[in-house]
Amino acid sequence: MSIGIYTNLYKDNDLSVTKAVVKLLQSAKMKFYVAQNLGKFFPDCETYDNFGRLDMLITVGGDGTILGVARSCMESGVPILGVNKGTLGFMAEIELSNLEQIIGIIRDGDYKIDKRMMLCCEYDGKVYYALNDAIVYRYDTKMIAVDVEIEGQLLDKYSCDGFIVCTPTGSTAYSLSAGGPIMSPSANAICLTPVNSHSLHTRPVVISADEVVDISVRKAYESPVLIIDGVEMTKIKTGADLRFYKSPSPLNFIRLKDSNFYSKLLSKLNIWGLTEN
Repeated sequence: MSIGIYTNLYKDNDLSVTKAVVKLLQSAKMKFYVAQNLGKFFPDCETYDNFGRLDMLITVGGDGTILGVARSCMESGVPILGVNKGTLGFMAEIELSNLEQIIGIIRDGDYKIDKRMMLCCEYDGKVYYALNDAIVYRYDTKMIAVDVEIEGQLLDKYSCDGFIVCTPTGSTAYSLSAGGPIMSPSANAICLTPVNSHSLHTRPVVISADEVVDISVRKAYESPVLIIDGVEMTKIKTGADLRFYKSPSPLNFIRLKDSNFYSKLLSKLNIWGLTEN
């Protein structure tokens, strides 16, 4: 088995967690590679230049770190085992307190594969992939006007700050903050959540993941932006159309056999936003 290590250097800035992972893998005599940007810190370790040569990727960081490699891992079919060095860590499976479990998990195959739906967004001849969400958002302080259709049928016309199209995985991210529902990661669904819609009747809508969503930017004072998993990708022309649909391939996560989304949800959301006295 070939294992890759990918580290967010902003999260693990002293490389203490990454060094611990490397030491564990070395002690177990497992074949592993480090990302190229880690090569200078680990001169005795081989580096990988593409995900296709890996059987598993260990990420050190938070959920944002996983979002950064999601498309590459989806396209190569490489499952992710996340080590949480971030704040919330909904997608990461290993906490620092049980870091040493990594060796047993890998060696014994004592894990399950969790398949997570990804989202495709087509705009201006390009396809973008999102694990959490794709968002059409205003560029300035003025609202934008968008028309949203599902399978060619008008859902509604919105005047809002932005519009979120999210996966079940992304339902605990920005959509949740904007009033959207929490969805089970196993749900075959897409959630449509307007952001600060100027309306008394507007509500989030959950649709089948097998349905296609089209969003037309009807009016905007400045060109709105397309944000994919928290990263601004491009500006959107007024009058332009965007199409959203389920990706044909899922992203695979490595989970502990006793891992449970609902217990993690209860634990994570009860501590999120709390500060120490």
